[in-house]
Amino acid sequence: MAKQNNKTAESKNVEFEELTSTEGFFDKYKNILIYSSIGIVVVLVGILGYQKLVSEPNNIESQNEIYNALYDFENDSLDMAVNGTDDYIGFEDAADTYSGTSGGDIANYSMGIISMERGDFETAIDYFSQCDFEDVMVGSMCIGLQGDCNVEIEEYEKATELFEKAAAREVNAFTSPMYLKKAGLTYEELGQYEKAIVAYTKIKNEFPQSSEGADIDKFIARATK
Repeated sequence: MAKQNNKTAESKNVEFEELTSTEGFFDKYKNILIYSSIGIVVVLVGILGYQKLVSEPNNIESQNEIYNALYDFENDSLDMAVNGTDDYIGFEDAADTYSGTSGGDIANYSMGIISMERGDFETAIDYFSQCDFEDVMVGSMCIGLQGDCNVEIEEYEKATELFEKAAAREVNAFTSPMYLKKAGLTYEELGQYEKAIVAYTKIKNEFPQSSEGADIDKFIARATK
């Protein structure tokens, strides 16, 4: 494959930095990340139903225990969200105390988000890997966020595996094209242009109406040069 010219390489690097950097990611998706945490509780209550909740008191307790921490998280009181107060526990203790429950999953997810925002990417990976969500968007994002963390620590091969896994887990028009594009950009960073073209072409063919699909032809063209 021909060597890219300086202008094309510079364009690629800027786009890779914008899409995979933590700052850029949080600017674009912070509300989704935060409200996904809160929304998970509502979804779980609706899906599990009264009877199941009654039979699983640990799930009820775990959800009740993290409500205050979720409120702190929503209001950017991150230290209180992590550590709690004299009156309630924070995400850090909840993630350990309620491991394997719905509340524990939410605490792990939230600790992963907070760890990313603080630049502690390896810790974030550990927290996200403890999550076990069936929810389409949040479950896929837990995997994709591990990919973002691996990009930050320059583990690009691992990142592409995670992005591909996140895109394929529960195919949908939001997370699938987003993570396919992240995979493509990371493949380009590795110089694996053929794989990048495959990822971009999948967006073009399967998600043409997505925001990623709107200008995907330029990515395909760039990776083809």
